[in-house]
Amino acid sequence: MYQGKLRKITMVLFVLYALLVVYFLFIGFNRASSNVDQGMRYSLIPNGIPLNFPMGRDFKLWLFNLGNFIAFVPFGIIVPLLFRCSFIRFISLFIVSITILETVQMVTRLGSFDIDDIMINTLGASIGYWSQRMVKHHRDQVKGMITIILTAIVFSVGTITVVSSMNHYLTNKGGEVIALDELALSDGSVLWDEHLSEIKIGETLVELFLNLYSKNNRPTNEFTYILNGNYTNITGNVAILVDAAAPANDDRIDIIFIADGSEIYGLGYRGGELTTPDSFQIPLQGVNELTIKIVNDSTNSYVVMWDLALTEASRVHRAINRISSLF
Repeated sequence: MYQGKLRKITMVLFVLYALLVVYFLFIGFNRASSNVDQGMRYSLIPNGIPLNFPMGRDFKLWLFNLGNFIAFVPFGIIVPLLFRCSFIRFISLFIVSITILETVQMVTRLGSFDIDDIMINTLGASIGYWSQRMVKHHRDQVKGMITIILTAIVFSVGTITVVSSMNHYLTNKGGEVIALDELALSDGSVLWDEHLSEIKIGETLVELFLNLYSKNNRPTNEFTYILNGNYTNITGNVAILVDAAAPANDDRIDIIFIADGSEIYGLGYRGGELTTPDSFQIPLQGVNELTIKIVNDSTNSYVVMWDLALTEASRVHRAINRISSLF
């Protein structure tokens, strides 16, 4: 543990770095300007650690996920050098802290509460912790500091390679994409527009590839599908449109995804047009029953959802789901 002048300098640098991370969590990436149209979002079912090889992926998303891992490695390195703590104590306090930050992001609509983000942040902090623990000597000298940094780099590269390889294998072993309207309902009712090939969202004409949730559905609607753990995720797009014959109001609209009786993902909006489509991808690992619930208190706004699709689980995913169901 650092002492004296070195401890003070390290503390100052650590506080500055922590403030920089908080800045990017709440202000950076132009978050404030996009919170008008963004609803309150959360994802409570883990979909795995989002570390992947960059090939064939959206570069910004890949870089964002990589940053979510790397940015928290220094916390695992510096905190134990400033405060004497065991791994269990450190990682417990870290998880509590990052969970609070994720919750604030969701409530302020400057981000979302995502269990996958907590996992990748925690993995980064863990790599940092064990990197500094591996170096026993000269930890308060330049030589020791460089050794800790190099150890963290080696551990990070190794972790990224292993996790990315596993994700690459599981992704390539994935099954077919099934349009949601192809599944039979087990409860409730839902209407799909089958004659439309495109729809106008704001000033943009959007092409429909799979399906369109009809505006003729009841404003508040709930419908259920039996999945039997055979799907890995559900994807889709959503927008809120306003009846041209009536002015917009400020009533709330919620779209809630419920897995086996528990809410796992939610999108919340205030009444008024959402002309920028909001996309979602929700993990469904091991989910047996999926319910989609739309709660619309507005009298002149309606929900538009399109290209809702399920991805079939691979044999590997199904085996993992069976094992998980035993515990």
